Amino acid sequence: MADKIAKQTRLLKCLTPGWSPGSYMAMSVSLRNLSAVLFMQFIFLNSLCMAEPPTAESSFHVTLPPHAFADDLLPSSPFGINTAFQPDTPKLEPILKKMKEAGIKWGRQDFTWRRIEKKKGQYQFQDYDRLVDTCHKYGLLLFGNLAYAPNFHDPRTPEGVQAYCNFVRETVKHFAGKVKFWQIWNEPNGGFWKGTPAEYARLLAAAGKSIHQANPDAKVLGLNMAFCDVLWAEKILSLVPYDCFDIACFHPYRPPSAPEEHFDWWELDQYVKSWHRHDLKPDYPLVRMSFLEQTDELIKVMAKFGNPKPIWITEICWNSHIHPYGTLETRQADLVVRFHVLAIASQKIKKVFWWTLRDTGTRQFDQADMVGLLRNDLTPKYSYYAFSFMTRMLEGKKWVHNDVFGPQVYAVVFTDDKSDLDIIVAWSTKPYAYIRVNNEKGLNIYDIYGTRRFVPVHKIRTKSLSVPLGTSPLYIVGSKGLKASVRPNPGW
Repeated sequence: MADKIAKQTRLLKCLTPGWSPGSYMAMSVSLRNLSAVLFMQFIFLNSLCMAEPPTAESSFHVTLPPHAFADDLLPSSPFGINTAFQPDTPKLEPILKKMKEAGIKWGRQDFTWRRIEKKKGQYQFQDYDRLVDTCHKYGLLLFGNLAYAPNFHDPRTPEGVQAYCNFVRETVKHFAGKVKFWQIWNEPNGGFWKGTPAEYARLLAAAGKSIHQANPDAKVLGLNMAFCDVLWAEKILSLVPYDCFDIACFHPYRPPSAPEEHFDWWELDQYVKSWHRHDLKPDYPLVRMSFLEQTDELIKVMAKFGNPKPIWITEICWNSHIHPYGTLETRQADLVVRFHVLAIASQKIKKVFWWTLRDTGTRQFDQADMVGLLRNDLTPKYSYYAFSFMTRMLEGKKWVHNDVFGPQVYAVVFTDDKSDLDIIVAWSTKPYAYIRVNNEKGLNIYDIYGTRRFVPVHKIRTKSLSVPLGTSPLYIVGSKGLKASVRPNPGW
């Protein structure tokens, strides 16, 4: 692209003496040459409009200190990613290095049935062995999604269920001690499962039992819904032994709505309509909820059958494509932080897995391509830096309380048991708002990329500090005992 522009620039200079890029042309030409000049200008400008770079470009860069937990395996970490790895993915280590630098400690990995059982009854794990061991070397724990049948098995049938259980049992036994958590299929209430709810319930019940028998220390992830269809979940729970799985999962996609907002998944997901066309009206209130309200409804449903199970969000993202349902890249960065902090602050959601680390393609208009924290060529978006700074601020920190929790202002307090510091993560869903924060020994205030501003103690002006908020979160760091409260908009 640069060579092409330079060549055409030289050509224009030859035809238009005195012309330089970025300036207006002040020249004298004969009428005979005027048409040639205008034609070449047209060709040059048209080529700039039509040329398509292989990916987007950014001049934005952030340098952060190394992560304190970079090489450690941290089972307790809430910060995860969907790896999107194939077992034979080439150049795996540069991608894992980016995950390590971002502070990502968990990966959701497909252990694809048809890749492991290529011939009936024969299981091949060599490529997955390499994958698991390499991930561990970079401080990344994996949990396995067990899905996607070979063409000689149909998991909707009794014979297919038995074949799936055989595959599950051998896989769980093989990776005992390395992979502890196993997910039974992906989005079975959506397009990845071709059977009925009852057929998925049969698979979940049988496979969950097989996993627990193969490795008593293993944990089973069930439901695994697209969105949070509590009616579908209740159907499944009514058909399975409640102890056949240990963790409930869902995927609360809601583009382009913010996580605090109500979102109408009836409009987005055609499968909702197909499952409930006879028993659910479009104005049913549970299709219009924030993701934390969805979480509460799922907990209520589980409570009908036993003690509510822990919840993992095993997919979430805000796509940064330039098209309907797209999100500006800077807003994507804000929402990465807001979603994770809301999930942790709920004390009901234990882990979050972003979909995915890198864009799956380069088409800026395509929703499926623009999903990553990185571009397809591994160059960072704003959201990658925001995620990286978030893990540095919050990994290993303990949630204390929610000083302010909606509807428009949020201030969540964390503490560091290894120091005398507290951290408030705060933002507003409207363009501006104010919170009042006590300032005992000075406050460090960071934006989502780590830019720091220090406010010293002044007994009159800053002892009780009014902090302006916007839709991009702030990290407010001070001595233990930090508290926040909403301050009415100040006058002059």
